[in-house]
Amino acid sequence: MSRPAPVADWVTIPDLYRDPFPIYERLRAEGGVHWVPSVGRYLLTSYDAVHTTEFDQDTFSANEEGSLQIRAMGHSMLRRDDPEHYPERKAWQPVLRPGVVKRTWTGVFERNAHRYLDEMMAKGPGADIIWDFAAPYAAENLREILGFHNVHQEDLQRWSQTLIDATGNYADDPEVWAKGRRSFDEVDAALDEMLVWHRDHPDASLISQLLRIPDYEMPLEKIRANIKMTIGGGLNEPRDALGVAAWALLTHPEQRRAVEADPSMWPTVFDEAIRWIAPIGLYSRQVTRDTVLEGVQLPAGARLGICILSANRDPQVWDDPEAFDLRREVKPHLAFSKGVHVCLGAWVAKAEVATVGLPALFSRLRGLDLHPDRPARIGGWVFRGMLDLPVTWDGAAPASAPPTAPAQAAGPAPRVAIVGSGPAGCFTAQAIRRTFPAAQIDVFDRMPVPYGLVRFGVAADHQGTKSVARQFDRLFLSDGVRFHGGVDVGADVSLAEMRSAFDAVVLATGLSADAALPVPGADLPGVHGAGAITRMLNTHPAEAPGTPELGASPVVVGHGNVALDVVRLLARTSGELEGSDVDDDRHAALAAGVRTLSVVGRSAPTAAKFDPVMLRELAALPGLAHEVHGVDLDALPHGTDARADAVRALVASSSPDPRIRIHWWFGYTPVRVEGEGAVQAAVFSGADGDVRLETEAVITAVGFTADDSCLVEPAAHPDGRVEPGLYVAGWLRRGPRGTIPDQRTDARSLARALADDVAAGSVGWSAPGIAALAGIDAAVDFEGWRRIDVRETLGAAPGRVRAKLRTLPELLEAATDLSIRLPESTDGGPGGAELPMPVTVLFGTESGNAELVADDLARALGERGTVRTADLGDLDPGDLDPAHLHLIVCSTYGDGELPTPVRPLRERLLAERPGLSGISYAVFGMGDRSYTRTYSRGSELLDEALAACGAARVGAYGRHDAGGPIDAIEVAREWAEGVIAEVGARELASR
Repeated sequence: MSRPAPVADWVTIPDLYRDPFPIYERLRAEGGVHWVPSVGRYLLTSYDAVHTTEFDQDTFSANEEGSLQIRAMGHSMLRRDDPEHYPERKAWQPVLRPGVVKRTWTGVFERNAHRYLDEMMAKGPGADIIWDFAAPYAAENLREILGFHNVHQEDLQRWSQTLIDATGNYADDPEVWAKGRRSFDEVDAALDEMLVWHRDHPDASLISQLLRIPDYEMPLEKIRANIKMTIGGGLNEPRDALGVAAWALLTHPEQRRAVEADPSMWPTVFDEAIRWIAPIGLYSRQVTRDTVLEGVQLPAGARLGICILSANRDPQVWDDPEAFDLRREVKPHLAFSKGVHVCLGAWVAKAEVATVGLPALFSRLRGLDLHPDRPARIGGWVFRGMLDLPVTWDGAAPASAPPTAPAQAAGPAPRVAIVGSGPAGCFTAQAIRRTFPAAQIDVFDRMPVPYGLVRFGVAADHQGTKSVARQFDRLFLSDGVRFHGGVDVGADVSLAEMRSAFDAVVLATGLSADAALPVPGADLPGVHGAGAITRMLNTHPAEAPGTPELGASPVVVGHGNVALDVVRLLARTSGELEGSDVDDDRHAALAAGVRTLSVVGRSAPTAAKFDPVMLRELAALPGLAHEVHGVDLDALPHGTDARADAVRALVASSSPDPRIRIHWWFGYTPVRVEGEGAVQAAVFSGADGDVRLETEAVITAVGFTADDSCLVEPAAHPDGRVEPGLYVAGWLRRGPRGTIPDQRTDARSLARALADDVAAGSVGWSAPGIAALAGIDAAVDFEGWRRIDVRETLGAAPGRVRAKLRTLPELLEAATDLSIRLPESTDGGPGGAELPMPVTVLFGTESGNAELVADDLARALGERGTVRTADLGDLDPGDLDPAHLHLIVCSTYGDGELPTPVRPLRERLLAERPGLSGISYAVFGMGDRSYTRTYSRGSELLDEALAACGAARVGAYGRHDAGGPIDAIEVAREWAEGVIAEVGARELASR
């Protein structure tokens, strides 16, 4: 039921200017859509209302009749809808792309930051952060980006302020219009002069680039309007973001201390500051047809005020939204807008403020504090920022030189032993090698083969995930790290002996034992650990040669990824395991009799631990029917929770004539396992009472624990340091949680801990190293492993990538068989092996982050073969070339949304279903894991659409967490190398 808009005739413009937040709080509480006579438009104050308008330009047009912005600045792209908007935006993009910001403008920002900090410090304590630093700094940056070489930064400040004052002149003040008009004319005069100059003196600036747009000449009146729009937003946004962020830290000393202790938090400061107080507080839209928004009737022609300041403080989205809190759960704020009008200057602002401005300010002004006698002032509602921010300080530091590698890296380095060659051990070796290039690193493993979890724990049909081993190969082939297989530390050599032989020892042996189900009957015959099942299918030599009988109706306890691995492997036929290294005999024995699978977990779908991609993989398998119990699917959120969407897709994918029926039980806790001498049933308790499932086998996927050989207490040392010289990595460090990519992050911090201990003198570099363990016989070195690898690869059956040797004697025999010819090795990096096929790097982005990663991949890979890049927003499905490998780098925005330019491609794929068989692609999803419900969902939506058209995904599904400490480019390079190595191995095997 819709209703007319309530009238908020109590709202005044002066009150909005002083402090709009109490007004917005009341408006949100009353529904979020009001007619406000004092401003002559409907104000939209709730997050949902604002978010809706961002993605429906057909109904909520930017091209407002009588727009104040058009009157103040001319008809810029911000007041146009597509298709007219797009070519203007595209013309502006090249100068503002993240790669250009990084390569061209960040150096400019650094120079200008130190210049204006020097000038501010010369004025002494009492200077104002806004007017003595932030404003001239932002103005000079913008002047150089635009290419206005004929004016001073003070001209930019005057133009920007008077133009944006006119844009927000809802009170129709004639003096404001007059000042705005003078600036309007001055900009045109300066621009005319510089257009002539740039024709003869091209440079990296925007004006120069506009004169060289391929196949498009922007009309002069559009250049004028868009330049004025850029002067307005491009100066006040970074200025006010920097000012508000500085004020926030100066008034929240505990959060300031946290940031100064961890400089990686500066981007978090930036985003929280512009959520807390958005620099652009309001912009306009106009309704094109009668519509209803948040239950309120809006007539065609209605003028709207989109209140970003209010939407970013909606308590329906954020807890305690009025607080500045760097520890809050990250959710998608609207300060940079959304949809087709997402801010073009976002990367410039982030670099100006988070990368350069704030770190320089707080590092150079020692003891920086608010002025005790001159209070800070803030104001505005259309644009809001600090009006005054006077400060004092105790001392000043000179501009610092760029950071260099630790001093010890180039000198003497420790001898390091790493016990365990799984992902945690190998990532640790990589990180220590980067920190100490001269370090001698020896990796020991109980098994005669390396890579631990990758070989024996990752599901046999997930070869993309296993391909991370290809990058680990480089450690041992070219980085000087030595592998010693078949050495049991704790049995063959004591930990004390290892510590005496090496300066530092890292324990990375993992937790391989299945955690017991803590209910009566869990020790009955017929209860099996999921880890044991996975190891059987991965041909682990330590698993008993016999295969357990699972019967027709096994029950899997747990909803994590390990549980889903077991379910998928039991549900797949032998033919559906093509490209795997599964143990076919054991798979046939385990899966042949299965007709029903019950998968039981204690959480609701939205809180379950599985990766949605894993569930969608199950939904794509033929011959399965899925039934969901314990949850009302209609009550689950649609489109805003990736896990809920994946569960709904399961049911929709059900086969009418299933080979196997899978029952999914949500919200059920195990009570007991019943049986006389063997399992006969499992009992679970849910909201509707107990459920008894008759079964001959219960597979527990409830976690992992240490076995008797564990050398330290797991999770007792979460910082990785047991004591100087002894460290733990992986699951020994944090307990049985975290994915393979998480180990890369932990390895970085462990290497820093070791470097700190070396710098402090508590770890030296005088231990004898491996020579002191001469009496220990390592059964297999890396050359021995390579012989095993060749034997297994060449022995693979049709449709399999390898046939793993089953017993230790077989492995040792192959390792010492000198008749096995080893392939020529290469490090696989830039300048190494040629690409196995041409590569197209496709990117999907709004803010430009994915484009930056794509550009870097293209440069790195282009040294080794044919590589091209393309924007997914410009892609026609017919452009996909079967002769190319397609590396897709795609960002996720907001509530699991695809980048706006990519949405038409997905819709076309799903509507037209073009035949894409023969097309191979890999996906690197970029997102922020803080958005737990939608992390990397945008890339997954595109992946699903491509798969539905018959394209084949290869390699690991790469992901980057924007909230993590590792740069996206580094993660993407390692992902791409793994994908290329896997494709190369397949190409070689097919010859």
